[in-house]
Amino acid sequence: MADLERLGEWITGNPVIIIVAAVLLTLVSLHYAQQIESQGMTTEAFVSKDSALYQLYDHLYLENFGSDGNMILIEGDDVAGAEVLSSILRLSDHMHQVEHVLGVQSAADWIADEEYKRTGIRQIPSQERIDEILANAGTSIAHLMPDRGHTRIIIGMPTTSTLTEEQRNRLLLETENAVDYAEFPPGYGVTITGDPSFQAAIVQMMNSTNGQILALCGLLMIVALLLFFRHVRWSLLPLPVVLLGIVWTLGAMGLLHIRMGMTTFAAFPIMIGIGIDYAIQFHNRIDEELSKGKSVLQASTRTVKYVAIPVLVALTVTEAGFFSLLSSSVPSTQDFGKMCMIGLVMCYLSALFVNLTILYQSEKRLPRKKMAAAHSENGSPIGAFIESTATFCIERWKAVLALALLLALAGNYADILVPIETNSQNYIPADLPPLIDLKHMKDVYGGTDSIKFLIQADDVTDPENLKWMDEFGSYLMRSREDRTERATSIATYIKSANGGELPGDTTRAREIIASLPSSVSSAYLNGHNLAIIDVNIGNAQLNLGTEGMERLVRSYEDDLAWHTPPPGVSVRITGQPVLMTTVMDALTEGRVEMSLLGLFLIFVLLLLIYRDLIRALLPVLPMLVVIGWMGLVMYYGGLKYTPLTATLGALVLGVGSEYAILMMERFYEELENVGNPIDALKITANRIGSALVASGMAVIFGFGALIASPFNIISNFGVVTVMSVVLALVTTFTVFVVLAIRMEVQREVLENAKLEMKRAIALINNQRWRRINGN
Repeated sequence: MADLERLGEWITGNPVIIIVAAVLLTLVSLHYAQQIESQGMTTEAFVSKDSALYQLYDHLYLENFGSDGNMILIEGDDVAGAEVLSSILRLSDHMHQVEHVLGVQSAADWIADEEYKRTGIRQIPSQERIDEILANAGTSIAHLMPDRGHTRIIIGMPTTSTLTEEQRNRLLLETENAVDYAEFPPGYGVTITGDPSFQAAIVQMMNSTNGQILALCGLLMIVALLLFFRHVRWSLLPLPVVLLGIVWTLGAMGLLHIRMGMTTFAAFPIMIGIGIDYAIQFHNRIDEELSKGKSVLQASTRTVKYVAIPVLVALTVTEAGFFSLLSSSVPSTQDFGKMCMIGLVMCYLSALFVNLTILYQSEKRLPRKKMAAAHSENGSPIGAFIESTATFCIERWKAVLALALLLALAGNYADILVPIETNSQNYIPADLPPLIDLKHMKDVYGGTDSIKFLIQADDVTDPENLKWMDEFGSYLMRSREDRTERATSIATYIKSANGGELPGDTTRAREIIASLPSSVSSAYLNGHNLAIIDVNIGNAQLNLGTEGMERLVRSYEDDLAWHTPPPGVSVRITGQPVLMTTVMDALTEGRVEMSLLGLFLIFVLLLLIYRDLIRALLPVLPMLVVIGWMGLVMYYGGLKYTPLTATLGALVLGVGSEYAILMMERFYEELENVGNPIDALKITANRIGSALVASGMAVIFGFGALIASPFNIISNFGVVTVMSVVLALVTTFTVFVVLAIRMEVQREVLENAKLEMKRAIALINNQRWRRINGN
């Protein structure tokens, strides 16, 4: 404690050093914050790059075949007209020259290539010749022109992970310029859509709304502090103090190259909510000490002495709760945990050093009037209410514990029934124009979900291997016709170009492959030893859900086992639906393990810190109750688990443990002063209750801003967080106080029993000694 008093004296005696250090750290943070990149709903946000599944997807599929297909949808009376096709060809030829474009597919390219084979001139021919080419093409270009009213241009782009945000935006802008350059005839609708445009729109919308949400969060927190923390001077000071910690966190985010996505953005209100409690605790205690008539220096040093360690313990335990998120296999969940851990440390440093420095200097320069220093023994009205609530629960402790246990058990059962949101498109606003365009394109062409069969062999162009690919694709279409909309491979195009038959020798097969457009051959063949079968499954991810997708993937694995490839040929299944199914499994199965890991870490930490079983159990047991209660909230609130709400257990651990530990620390401080557990708890509830309520209400009001987010994933997370904080406060002032009293009563009973046992043993030994001496 003497060291803490010296720390308090150092803080009060070195304001210039602290402020200069804070300013320098802020400037450095602002510099690195500008390097933060945005991240949309990409695969990398949900699947670990270290996993074997992703390695297969990334190194074998993406590196050799992977590309993002941006689409340009053209609609009108006759998209096969010469004028429209000429515009499409102009657009396609222009995009072929654009940097980072991997290839362009369109009906106009197909027609121009066919005309080149005949005349040596690559151009759009007469209408009669166009109709002839289309008639001979059969179904070869159905994926580009399903009817005369619709056609599309597929622009191959590198995957999002291989392009910087600036490169991707420049490429999308060039696509928009190319549409203007193409000069489509009047009366034809031209829509740019596809995953790259869709992801860019999400990032743009996030960037435009995140600032608004954070501003609303700050405004609502101001209201909360004015309502629930008005019994102290400078009641709004905790907010700029915690925002300073957030600025430092942004700097760390840029320095460590952590991207800003939906999950990492949602971490900031959590850091603000928990971090503001650190500032409030220091602020509330210094105000309490000053109200008792202590000098500014005494009040500051006593605040550091009695608050710094309890808040540090709360911080350490909260870090353990969020540390459990690092065990998740979902990268976005790991980033969420990292940001919370970094941010809370920054908020603590800001609250301890900057906050106390400002309070000390302010009180020193603007001392309180003597009348203002008078302090009521009853504390604030909120403190008095918390005290009466605690007294009520202590008197009816059996009913309180029974009800808490019953609801927790019911909640744990209900949690099993909570569904998981498997479609990432439901995380965003349904009226987002790019989403509407994407859905319209899917209505015309069918769903774009696809599973890839990666084929490796010494020579995949061997006629036997081509025959197997063709037969396996046909087999899937027959056996899984309810889910398989199309199965396409290089064999499909070779067969179509050879009059409906596969060639009987490798030389002829390679001649046909050489005659195919490079955009076609490169999409299904890499060299002569790697190929894919692209199985289109429509909108299966949306229609089937997680369990249905798992069954579908297993059925394809069974089909592969039944219809085995030729000797020497290796076939493996991959694709985004396979990856996302794994993600949803991780969210379903991993969240329970993460919560249990967090609870275990917290218990072990508290046991090491206090070396007291009761003190280690006291904060943990109420959190078990809250986690159970939240199961009821999720189920009856109609909420679903997402990559954000899957962090619910860690969130409860973080918020709940902080409130419980701060209550417990003050309880034992007062118990040492008064000796009676009930009196100590009443004083604790009165003195610290108002500060915890102010902190909790600031969090609740702040997280209320998340509910206003246009992104459903963030809005639902706001609801879940608000309810978590409400229940954490309720259990702290009800279940915790009961457990604290009952455990201390049991401790006293055990200590008395031990004392009686020692007395009895001493008495027996004394009598035995007398008998021995008497003999």
